[in-house]
Amino acid sequence: MSRELVVLSQEEPDLDALPALVASSGIQGLDVGGPYIFDSHDRLLLRVQDATLITVPGEVERLLSAPAREPVWWVELHAAASPPEAFHLARHCARELATRHNGTVWGQ
Repeated sequence: MSRELVVLSQEEPDLDALPALVASSGIQGLDVGGPYIFDSHDRLLLRVQDATLITVPGEVERLLSAPAREPVWWVELHAAASPPEAFHLARHCARELATRHNGTVWGQ
């Protein structure tokens, strides 16, 4: 089972920066293919979905049970259940996206 994180941001996230975010994770041997990140054994570690602008009032609170002021950009990151570095990579990328775009991370 995968583990999900959501980045909520008032600014549109620059997902073209994903290769740089992955490179700054400290995990060696990663390969970025669009929204997919693989390890050196060609196992899928992380998938990052395109950013979606949420404009419907109350929609984020309905989905996450967390208050947010719309409009807000929503980015989902889906980490593989194993190996453990998959979720480490997801947390790193989510935090970096949130930091760069004045956002927050929701999830474990």
